[in-house]
Amino acid sequence: MLRTGVLCCAVAGVLALAVGCNLTTDTKKRDEAAAAVKSKLDEMDKKIAELKEKAEKATGEEKVKLEAKWKESAGKREAAKKKLDELAAAAADKWEAVKKDADHALDELKNAVNQ
Repeated sequence: MLRTGVLCCAVAGVLALAVGCNLTTDTKKRDEAAAAVKSKLDEMDKKIAELKEKAEKATGEEKVKLEAKWKESAGKREAAKKKLDELAAAAADKWEAVKKDADHALDELKNAVNQ
């Protein structure tokens, strides 16, 4: 009886370690993914700022086109930022699906800026 109790405790301890280590690894991966998305978003912020400057300096039809492009980019940037926030707050076991959404939002932002 005592041997069975000790064995059960040992198995429970191993399982607890395995699950705990896995969640820690998932959390680390999620945090790394969020940092990568943030880095890309920071790059896009620079391009959006450049686009805004060009729009402010432009005149006529070119100004209208650049302002429209800047406004679209700003909207896409907000969507990407929201996805980044969701990724950073995602549960350790659910972050991969949220990362796909964040990557998609970043792709849309890149397309809007680079049109």
